[in-house]
Order: sequence, then structure tokens, then C-alpha cells
Amino acid sequence: MADLYALDLAFDLLEGTPEPVLAEVRRQLIAPDGLFGERGPAWRVGGMLAGAYAPNERGGWSLTLRQEVHAEQLPEVEDFLTTLSPHIRPPGPVGHIRHYEHESPDLLVLREGRVVQLTLDRR
Repeated sequence: MADLYALDLAFDLLEGTPEPVLAEVRRQLIAPDGLFGERGPAWRVGGMLAGAYAPNERGGWSLTLRQEVHAEQLPEVEDFLTTLSPHIRPPGPVGHIRHYEHESPDLLVLREGRVVQLTLDRR
């Protein structure tokens, strides 16, 4: 059995986000070996795999991605979000994650300066 998750993120990074943080975003989204570098049809979770970021009208950056993530990659996803947390335009939801066999996702929310996972359905 595959242990895959659908990961959807959409949020803005603040103006003044340091260049090393933006370089990490570029590496993870654009590099072939990046955590979020896959594009095209998803293997197991349905839909398309995508990832993009661009400057926004407020002087910061907007990031959106949808990826298929294996359970072994979840610590890397957590590290990525920990790196970005201080630079995410607060407050509120930043995305969601769903095991491919479940119908309800867990919400990812910026709370007190860090991204936390809130379970919506007590399976």
C-alpha cells in the first residue's frame, strides 16, 4: 500500500522575506530534485501536481502548490514550513494535507508563528 498524501498550500510571504528563504522556495519548487518539483498528473491522489511562486502587488511573494508527498517526506515538508513560518502573512489557514485514502483533509494553519495541523475528521 502506498503511503501518499495530497498536499495543497496557498499563502503569501511578507515583503522583506530574506533571500536565503526565497532561494529555498526556488530550490524546492523549481529544482528537479526539489521536494515540490513534480509536475503533471498525480499518481495516486488525483488531479495535477503543480507549484509556483511569484511577486505580488503588496511587495511580497505568493506561493501555491499541489503535490503528492510520501510519508517519508513529511519531516522535510515540516522543515520547509518551519523555515517559512516567520515570513508567512498571518493569520489563518495556509493549506491542507490528506492521506490519499481519506476523504477529509487536515487543515494547516499558521498559529502563534508556526504551522500546525488541525484534524477535521477524527478517523
